[in-house]
Amino acid sequence: MAGITKYLMVLSFFLFFFIYFLQIHVYNNDFWWHLASGKYIAEHHSLPQADPFSYTTHASPSNRKTIILKGYWLAQVIFYEVFSLWNLKGIIILRSLLMLLFLFVIFLNIRKQNVSHLTAIILIAGVFSVAITTGGVRPQLFTFLIFSIVFYLLEDFRMNRSKKVFLIPLLVMVLSNMHPGYIVCLLLISIYLSAQVILFFIKRDSGYATLRGLLAVWVLSILFSIFNPAGLDIFKEIFSIGHYTKGIVEFMPTFSLYAKKIIPVNYAYVIFLFFSLLSLRYFRKIGLVHILLLIVFSIMSFVSIRYVIFYMCIAAPIIARIIVILGEERIFNRLTGVLKKRETFLCLVSGVIGISLVFNAIPSFARYEFKEDESFAVPKAAADFLSKIKIRGNMFNEYGFGGYLIWRLYPDKKVFIDGRALELDALNEYNTFASVSAGQNRSWEDILKKYDISCIVMPPLLPYGKIYPIVEKLFEMDDWVLIYSDQLSLIFLRENSGNSSILEKFAENKEEGFNTIITQASARALRNKRNPYYLITLGKVFFKMGRIDDSEKAFLMASERAPDNAVVKEWLQKLRENKTERIKGR
Repeated sequence: MAGITKYLMVLSFFLFFFIYFLQIHVYNNDFWWHLASGKYIAEHHSLPQADPFSYTTHASPSNRKTIILKGYWLAQVIFYEVFSLWNLKGIIILRSLLMLLFLFVIFLNIRKQNVSHLTAIILIAGVFSVAITTGGVRPQLFTFLIFSIVFYLLEDFRMNRSKKVFLIPLLVMVLSNMHPGYIVCLLLISIYLSAQVILFFIKRDSGYATLRGLLAVWVLSILFSIFNPAGLDIFKEIFSIGHYTKGIVEFMPTFSLYAKKIIPVNYAYVIFLFFSLLSLRYFRKIGLVHILLLIVFSIMSFVSIRYVIFYMCIAAPIIARIIVILGEERIFNRLTGVLKKRETFLCLVSGVIGISLVFNAIPSFARYEFKEDESFAVPKAAADFLSKIKIRGNMFNEYGFGGYLIWRLYPDKKVFIDGRALELDALNEYNTFASVSAGQNRSWEDILKKYDISCIVMPPLLPYGKIYPIVEKLFEMDDWVLIYSDQLSLIFLRENSGNSSILEKFAENKEEGFNTIITQASARALRNKRNPYYLITLGKVFFKMGRIDDSEKAFLMASERAPDNAVVKEWLQKLRENKTERIKGR
């Protein structure tokens, strides 16, 4: 009975995890250029030697181009073949299976630390809370899974001297053809090897066989990782990546994002960090390798929110070990005894909770459509519109939109930029243009002329909530006409660009574009209840539209989220003065 209860609990929670993953729409911007690349490779039966998708990419080769154009080929072809057979339904199911397997391997690793099924499920729930925020469809999914398997195999070797550890070089080789994340796997192996080297020199009479095995795995993994089209280029490029990732949310420091209220705090991550600190108290019992793992991956998670998921994968089994050690403390002996006696009952209660979660998820899943996230990420309707008209001149597009526009519009239209960011000068020009600033003695208008840009496709808001400066500028300029707007996208067309027939047919009142801003800012403010910037944007737009009362409400709500925000205080003062003047005018 006890065994059935435990397995029922585990099954119910993993079924809930799977259903939850299935209900996440395809939202990641990078997926679409990976899909387009997979299609290109499948149709041409070769890897691209030059960029076919962007008109700002130079013909000259570079390490970055080699990595981006060739380093993901296997994952890209898998995505395209799955999409060809089952459309987005197949992609979403594939994503859900990969994430579920990722969690299951971590669960097995946690159980290796001799903790109960209940403790393992609680820890996995913490990892799940982070996994659902990083479950975008992209080659990194394969990195998550293979990283967790490599960690499991290394732990199995550490504890049981299992020869399965020699599967790692093969896994690294496969991953090196899917995603540059194989570097993180090499880092993981290096930490195990470093810890064993230190222990060997401290205790010379033991550990030689373990050291020899880890050294062999490390050397073979590095050698096998070279068998990919990009070769060693990733090692040359790794220290210059910062130039291309500046300003991208997933590469920003985690606690900086929390402090600025750009994203909500993940409390499971914070709790894991607290337990990680306890490892310092139990240094000898936990072991050097686990201490090094926690230090390295904690630092990585601080530096970039992108690495939090790797930290959670590493920390969960080690925290399980810490919990076992805590249970052996005299102060917790009685509590541990009570929990062990009632383990079956607690598993039964947890199983009921898991089943309830599944049944609560089923009704919404029954109505669910396997599709892209048109509300917040994918400009599907805008791409539909662009595919039906022939615009003279080049298109300037927002960085995130680029991937989907490649998928939908290539080869008829090429993009200015996309998530690949192949050229540093094009990225700098994009930032100059989008921010309506001047860079390297070149203004955004110079860039306009250089590339003969006649059409601009943008979402209204920056990722953290402010209006794109270029969007504000276009609303003010008479020679740029709004020809399309929906809940996510705005399309502007320049007058005197040889597109008079399109202007006559599709010109809209620019106030229609304000509705796009209102829709996006309102929806995002509801999703992130700590971020004040969406409400600040709402207040500004309402003020421009003459909706003074709505503007004041928006700024008051922003004030509740950020009482010390200087912009909010300034606007509230301005609105009070405006209200006073209106009262006097009566």
